[in-house]
Amino acid sequence: MKIEKLVVGPLQENCYIVADENTGEALIVDPGDEPERIIEFVAELGVTVTKLIGTHGHVDHIGAVEPLKRQFGVPFYLHPGDELFLAHTAENGLAFGMQGLENPVVDEHLKEGNPVNCGQIELQVFEVPGHSPGSIILVAENHALVGDLVFSGSIGRTDLPGGDYAAMMASLESKLLTLPETTKLYPGHGDSTILAVERQYNPFLRGLAHPAQ
Repeated sequence: MKIEKLVVGPLQENCYIVADENTGEALIVDPGDEPERIIEFVAELGVTVTKLIGTHGHVDHIGAVEPLKRQFGVPFYLHPGDELFLAHTAENGLAFGMQGLENPVVDEHLKEGNPVNCGQIELQVFEVPGHSPGSIILVAENHALVGDLVFSGSIGRTDLPGGDYAAMMASLESKLLTLPETTKLYPGHGDSTILAVERQYNPFLRGLAHPAQ
């Protein structure tokens, strides 16, 4: 599995291309803005896009969905808990200087227990409400695309509509911290990190229980 990052939009959001190097099939995870750059990046990588995935429904993570759906002719996957945000994508984008956005339409729902396939790779879906009601993370081969659940040294905001601090802490403890310590984390903003490092140095994680690995 190969994971490539492209930082897009005024909020410097991490759009990821997850590819099966054996088959050349790829997912675009969190296509937040600048669809032209994403299309060029995909062409440079030489992969075939089969799905668009949103870890959650905030505008900076799904702003480029509709142009990419037209370009690649592929479905958009999102957890149903975040569909309420989509009708306001275009207007919310204007607040951040994101012009000309379209309100995305979900084609398939993400649900815990129903993995997402990318070629021969199977990515497990974990529901992690807190930053938003329908936040999810994707886990495969000791890698986790964690959206805005956790960052290097911090966690996602819970003061936005639909945010819930208690739910966030429960998601961190019951889902994130059950992953192997060596899991590499790919957040929605900022640098990637390792779970063991976050467990030791992230102040939001240090007080949480340490589930058996």
